[in-house]
Amino acid sequence: MRLHRFIGDFDLTGDEIHVSEKKILHQMKSVLRLKKGDSCILSDGKGNETKAMLLSLSATAGKLKAVKTAEKKISQLRNVTLYQGILKKENFEWAAQKATELGVYKIVPLLTERTIKTGINMERLSAIVREASEQSGRNTLPLLSEPMHFTEAIKTSDPSFVLFDPNGDEVTKKDFSEKEASIFIGPEGGFTEHEITLAKEKKVAIRNLGDLTLRGETAAIVATYIAVQK
Repeated sequence: MRLHRFIGDFDLTGDEIHVSEKKILHQMKSVLRLKKGDSCILSDGKGNETKAMLLSLSATAGKLKAVKTAEKKISQLRNVTLYQGILKKENFEWAAQKATELGVYKIVPLLTERTIKTGINMERLSAIVREASEQSGRNTLPLLSEPMHFTEAIKTSDPSFVLFDPNGDEVTKKDFSEKEASIFIGPEGGFTEHEITLAKEKKVAIRNLGDLTLRGETAAIVATYIAVQK
């Protein structure tokens, strides 16, 4: 039976683990209705996790007994940073959620020349990626960065940077031959010609995702999968 997974600021070093975060307690008690003796997986979001058995649970506190350390291997080949042009709220959140499920290492909301909506609710976004991490079986949380301007993001360009644009060349394995990769996805309308020129000047690889024009959130998912697994 699949065990429910919770990621939080847990101290996993002792035999007993205490839970005080209200959202997790609510999930355990009111949503999943866990009872004494039920088991689950607790992760500290940094790669450490353990199987634990519930000893007691209330609206304000939970206590669990560590049963055994769970070995968890992450299957992606490299750490991928997704620089995602800011989209409409629900579309950006969906892209971040799915990229998390695919194993993205870091998410950076990207301000571009065609960015329309600039506000990002970082607290809500953090909750979304944590839930996606728990659902997908991750024991690490992706890093979340404050929004960054495109011109700042490409300043430190290196061979691991790949920008996706319909007019780019075909992506190859050589584009993702390192242990780190940074991918750039534009907002609604894509990147401007000026931004593409700036990227080329910084030696950023310009690649496409096939013959069809994809929405920003769809492109984020396809590009993340390619970068993580290729």
